[in-house]
Amino acid sequence: MLLGFLKRPEWIFRRAARRDAVAAEADRLIAKFNDQAYFEARDRVRGRCIDGGKSARFWTGVKLEIARRQKIMIGLSGADMWARDASRA
Repeated sequence: MLLGFLKRPEWIFRRAARRDAVAAEADRLIAKFNDQAYFEARDRVRGRCIDGGKSARFWTGVKLEIARRQKIMIGLSGADMWARDASRA
């Protein structure tokens, strides 16, 4: 039983490496672009920037990590945000 735990599937290590790479890239973009880091990552998802051949999936992860760190709400339109703010008042 214990030996089965020690033999972790390889995908666990790949997932951890990808998560670390996404976090490092998010750190780099935040340091370089500050408040505009999310929008820079979004442009890279859309293929508007030269990014060294990284996939759109990678840049989506970076974009979501930046949004999480900067507390940017994704998926809400302006009307939805106004209604939410009005309900708080």
